[in-house]
Amino acid sequence: MEKRLRFIRLASFVLIVGISGVKTEYGIDGIAGSRAPCPVEGQPVKVDHIDKSNCFSCICKNGFVECKSDMYCPPREGCHMIVETSRDQCCRKCKGCTYRNKHYESHTEWTDPENPCKVMRCEAGVVTVSDLQCYTPCANPLPPEPGKCCPTCPECKINGQEATDDRDVISDDHCLKCRCNKGKMTCSKQACPVLQCTARSQYHPPGECCPVCRGTRAVLTVAKTCRLQEIFMREGEKFSIDKCTNCTCLDETSICHRSACPVLDCAPDLQKSVPGSCCKQCIMPEEVRTQCSQGGRYYEDGQSWDLDACRSCKCHRGMPSCAMTRCNVTLPCAPGTKLVHLPGECCEKCVEVEGVCMVFGDPHYKTFDGKIYTFQGLGKYMLISECKSQSFSIRVANDFPNKISKTYAITKRVAVRYGDIRLNLQQKGRIKLNRKKIMLPYKKDGKLRIEKKNGNVEVFLQNGVKIFWSGKSFLEVTVPATYKNKLCGLCGNFNGNVQDDLKTKRGHLVRDSEILSFGGSWCAGSKATCAASSRNTKQLARTTFCSNYRPEKNQKNRCKFLGNPELVGECGSKLNYFKYYRTCKMDMCKCPNGKCYCDSLMAYARECEKLGVKLPEDWKVKSLCDDEKIKRPKLVKKPSFTTVDIQKYIKQNHFNRTRNPLMIH
Repeated sequence: MEKRLRFIRLASFVLIVGISGVKTEYGIDGIAGSRAPCPVEGQPVKVDHIDKSNCFSCICKNGFVECKSDMYCPPREGCHMIVETSRDQCCRKCKGCTYRNKHYESHTEWTDPENPCKVMRCEAGVVTVSDLQCYTPCANPLPPEPGKCCPTCPECKINGQEATDDRDVISDDHCLKCRCNKGKMTCSKQACPVLQCTARSQYHPPGECCPVCRGTRAVLTVAKTCRLQEIFMREGEKFSIDKCTNCTCLDETSICHRSACPVLDCAPDLQKSVPGSCCKQCIMPEEVRTQCSQGGRYYEDGQSWDLDACRSCKCHRGMPSCAMTRCNVTLPCAPGTKLVHLPGECCEKCVEVEGVCMVFGDPHYKTFDGKIYTFQGLGKYMLISECKSQSFSIRVANDFPNKISKTYAITKRVAVRYGDIRLNLQQKGRIKLNRKKIMLPYKKDGKLRIEKKNGNVEVFLQNGVKIFWSGKSFLEVTVPATYKNKLCGLCGNFNGNVQDDLKTKRGHLVRDSEILSFGGSWCAGSKATCAASSRNTKQLARTTFCSNYRPEKNQKNRCKFLGNPELVGECGSKLNYFKYYRTCKMDMCKCPNGKCYCDSLMAYARECEKLGVKLPEDWKVKSLCDDEKIKRPKLVKKPSFTTVDIQKYIKQNHFNRTRNPLMIH
């Protein structure tokens, strides 16, 4: 694992916490140092020298200090004209362009204000000027909008593929791009930009229109000159790089004019190069067919069909003409969201992440927003509730594990209320639905599904809520993003802010030292019941206080399993186990059975899996937390002698079945 240096890009997070920003000859480019843990989840972290650079900001995430760039750094990949910047700048930059006394950053595109059909693009100190070629794949196009070049189509479809505001559709001609804006589609084609790299450094990505540069290159610029590939030109000089591209050096920028080829209305097989021309032309066969054949099926002229979610075709003059949706490259998903590929969709999209709350051990709670705290509350408490409509809620009942152990509390029962469903999850996997015992698996009218896997109970509700219950003391509740900012209870409010999770039932925000007050406010029951629960909870907190757990002599510290790569894989690099180690030590302090570390290990393992860490399949067995008992065959005691042996013995010794009478004198 790389611990010395990580490069920072736009919105990219790092788990390497820097003692200082690393300055290269191109400006501040990264952070160096060692991994640093942090105690308060979600809290901003001040790091010397990093804050002074004004390039990065740091917060506590997953128990580690995580820093991100606060500045927008334009992409540099493929730039062969990286220029020197001042030492106080945060980004290395690709050389921009000057066009008509105005500066443009690299990778930007603009149109001529006086002629919207003329488009300019800046790439690494080169401006490519070309005329747009318009294409209207509809019968009745609308005239160009003010300030625009091309007519628009009233529908956003081409060959069966639908363009949207965030994705293009490309056809057989990969240089033809169709973009949808407010329900209207515009299709156009422009010339490929002139590249700063030489031909040997260029490559053509599959399915793309234009070649791109591979790698990067930093060069020293010389005043009043232009550099294009391996050509040096003085200010005002004209030059050509091929028969279709003519350039001029102006304001230290290569201004190159290149013609865009027209859109061809024929299949790729019919597009041929013509000597002396920069563009291909349609060479039509003498015999024109009216049917298309593809995949063993025939289609009439004008008929469309789908290949998959991203591609569709249309029969045109006996040849299939296909279009494909191109998913636009976007910035990384914002915090609190993740990139997913939904079934039936062509492109991935950023969606809000689910909320996960856990209850484990002597009860410890991990809220939806990531806060971990301990509340040893005896009695019944509101864990989760849909605050306004109260259409959904989960309560927990905490008690001593048995009548003997009075120094340790666990979550013993879970009550779920959803619509007309009253579900009670009890010890050893027993389930009651509306006060009646049920056998698993169980389904009800699409509203409820309950399964049992590896001894654990899994509940799936119609509203998207998932419940994982170990049948002992571990509980995990997952809610969809639709419940964001709508929940309350011991699991917090699910608003993305870990700092305000300790809100009482009346809405007062309390400090960490006031956990008993916070937890007591969510007591479920009458005033008398909650008052008794409060007294018992305070008594338990006084009697079970443990400052520092140490295993007894000749006994292993099972909490160290949390840092064992054989059990948790590479999770230590993604999630700091310090807080789980602390809850583990608390549980083991007054543990009645010696296995109280298992809940903390389970909680850490579940979090690791959510972060994409693949755990060993036998981690429960190796940690001695596997509850499955080994079934041994029952021993059947066989008699020393069979009936046949006894009869044989009697016959050999001439024994009589009748006993001689005992004579008494």
